[in-house]
Amino acid sequence: MEWFQIKVFVTDESLKEALSSFFFDLGSEGVSETIDKGVSQGVCACFPKEREAELKTQINDYLESLKEGLSNANHLTWNFSLVPEDNWSEKYKEFYQAQKLTERFFLKPRWDLKTSIPTDMFPIILDPGQAFGTGLHPSTKLSMKLIEDAAGLYPNLQELDILDVGTGTGILAIAANHLGFGSVTAIDNDEDAVRVARENLIINHAEKVGVSGNSISNLSGPFDLIVSNILLETHLLLAQDYSRLLKTGGLLILSGLLGGQLGHIEATLKPQGFVPQQKYLYQEWAATSYCLRVKS
Repeated sequence: MEWFQIKVFVTDESLKEALSSFFFDLGSEGVSETIDKGVSQGVCACFPKEREAELKTQINDYLESLKEGLSNANHLTWNFSLVPEDNWSEKYKEFYQAQKLTERFFLKPRWDLKTSIPTDMFPIILDPGQAFGTGLHPSTKLSMKLIEDAAGLYPNLQELDILDVGTGTGILAIAANHLGFGSVTAIDNDEDAVRVARENLIINHAEKVGVSGNSISNLSGPFDLIVSNILLETHLLLAQDYSRLLKTGGLLILSGLLGGQLGHIEATLKPQGFVPQQKYLYQEWAATSYCLRVKS
């Protein structure tokens, strides 16, 4: 697969944050600062080349609107370029750096041999590969925080079973494993994601996680906790599966949502017997949890 990148040259910090958020909204999980001689020159984001025609128009329109509407964006410049597949394995390393994800988890790329992991944090060692699922998207961090919170609710974590829907690189399944949950079933309909997740499970010694390309409709459950970091439309389609697979009293964690979409989720889940519990917001992104009180 080939990728294309957009580089925006800007030094204003508030604009960098706005641009990063915009690129994440468009579906990029790889957003980084452009550095030249130790000085930040702007931000850079990558997308699959198959979306180039669609996204270029949106990106150009957005950047032009910034130039016209904001005084600190008058000198904004940008360019597009291709990143061939044979360069991607090195290119994404620019976007993927060691960092604190939550209060308890620290992310470190597999190739980073220098960064030390804080002794009071769980390490997650990842190589996202062609799956392009770095785990750096705000929705991943928000759902990870909810998993942490859920772990504090149960005295018998080792007896609980989790389902991770759309596991990607396996980062949330690995987090659940490290927190001490009993078993984790991780599924994804993307073959590359399943392969990459399996490799990452081995790297992280996540022996309690099993990953497959199985469809959620083929699962029988039941599960004590379901975590699903996917798009709103898919959440709505899977609402009955969530109810079918979750134990009464079980917890459902949903992410991949915009704050304005939470009402759609609640309207769909309440008739299924779900009761809202908790939510986290970051910029326009949201993650939320529900308890299944009564089977519909």
